[in-house]
Amino acid sequence: MKLRLFALPLLLAGCASSGVSHLEPLEIPILGYSPLMTASMSGSLAYEHGCLLFVGEDGNQIFEPVWPDGTIFNGTSLIFHRPGKAEQPIVLNQQFVMSGRPLAWSQVPISRAPQFEQQCGRVPFAVANVAPAN
Repeated sequence: MKLRLFALPLLLAGCASSGVSHLEPLEIPILGYSPLMTASMSGSLAYEHGCLLFVGEDGNQIFEPVWPDGTIFNGTSLIFHRPGKAEQPIVLNQQFVMSGRPLAWSQVPISRAPQFEQQCGRVPFAVANVAPAN
């Protein structure tokens, strides 16, 4: 009887923990800057279900941008950081061109990659540059 009472809290703790926690509010995936660009697309940013997503202008392309280290998201706009260049603000729903390369989540070397993959469910895209859409 004592063994069962001792084991019950351990069993309950194991059931409550899924191993993957939710992202923090306004958290975005970041990694070191890479200038490699294999794709460019026009679209805008949308913040949905705790994920900052890039939606192509046709609405069919949706990516999880992985931003260069130093980029900041405040809930209404993103401050894009590119080493050696002036920082560029991008407002949610503003049309812009994003250049970089698609990645697999296994190529995103951040500890929170599983949370972004599970919560956001989109293909990651390493952002190397942004520019106005016009």
